[in-house]
Amino acid sequence: MTEARPRPTPPPAGPGVADAAARLAAILDSSDDAIVSKTLDGIITSWNPAAERMFGWTAAEAVGRPITLIIPEAQRAEEEAVLARVRRGERVEHFDTVRVTKDGRLVDVSVTVSPVRDVSGRIVGASKIARDVGERRRIEVERAQFLARERAAREEAERANRAKDEFLATVSHELRTPLNGVFGWARMLQSADMDEQTRQRALAAIVRGAAAQVRLIEDLLDVSRMVTGNLRLDLRLVDLRDVIEAALETIRPAADAKDIDIEVDLDGTPATVLGAADRLQQVLWNLLMNAVKFTPRNGRAHVRLRRGETAAEIIVSDSGEGIAADVLPYVFDRFRQEDSSATRAHAGLGLGLALVRHMVELHGGSVEAQSAGKGQGATFTVRLPLAPPAGGEAS
Repeated sequence: MTEARPRPTPPPAGPGVADAAARLAAILDSSDDAIVSKTLDGIITSWNPAAERMFGWTAAEAVGRPITLIIPEAQRAEEEAVLARVRRGERVEHFDTVRVTKDGRLVDVSVTVSPVRDVSGRIVGASKIARDVGERRRIEVERAQFLARERAAREEAERANRAKDEFLATVSHELRTPLNGVFGWARMLQSADMDEQTRQRALAAIVRGAAAQVRLIEDLLDVSRMVTGNLRLDLRLVDLRDVIEAALETIRPAADAKDIDIEVDLDGTPATVLGAADRLQQVLWNLLMNAVKFTPRNGRAHVRLRRGETAAEIIVSDSGEGIAADVLPYVFDRFRQEDSSATRAHAGLGLGLALVRHMVELHGGSVEAQSAGKGQGATFTVRLPLAPPAGGEAS
């Protein structure tokens, strides 16, 4: 007869399991990341303190409710896709998405979702870890904005340097061209016998060259005064009709030489402003000279004066070359020309419009340019505040 052997007593498992469960609970409670578990149907089964802090729902409020509690409508489809992957036993790592809090605030989160299996290995749910990445996103956005601003500033500085280099080359060319004529005719007067007609022609050419240089130098000095804030105005009451007429007188010979018809439409009533007549005439001269310079032979230009209740408008338009759309925003900038090469078709330093804007603004006014594009002509509108009536406002 065989003696029955006593069965070995298994080691008690309770305390070890309890300890592991306690450690896991402590980890979940102390985590800064929201840790949530859910069934494969999307019903919340656990909700740690970090989830309460992040989403605003307490565990008592969240457990037993669908996970869509914290998922915005726009992200519902992606949640279905994540659950489908979990059912296949896949793990979804560091998935950037958006969740919604109890008070309706959107939170940027990075989510990792893992399948939860029972003791037999069957997938029965999902565990989700969500980390608030709003601060990281904000820093990334600020960094991208900073880099974009830095890149734009660098490109602008490079453009400005190129423009200044081109401008210096233009200055050299524009000063040398009349100087060559002056020097050549002066040498001829000095060294050769010539008849009176040729002598008068030489003197006229010298005067023209010298006058051109004087104007170039005056423009450069005005720009220097503009940059340093030393451009001063001798302000008096000025009728803009007189300013326009004076500018037209100086520009008509150049217009007649190209058979350009300048139509003039002046308001019958005085348009009196407090301004410097010489500087306002310089503004109109520059605008009219541009109209003549960039308008082909037999073209047209138009000058209109309109008087409003508080301001007057001077509109100079032409049927000339027009301004390209990419150049239009910079047309009043210093050192900017659409064609700044030495072989360009039109002479000049390209400072006239920069001076126009500065002088108009010194008078409390504004100027704008419009053009439908190349070959479509251009229109410049100067707005200046009218001077108050004599004796001030009526009481």
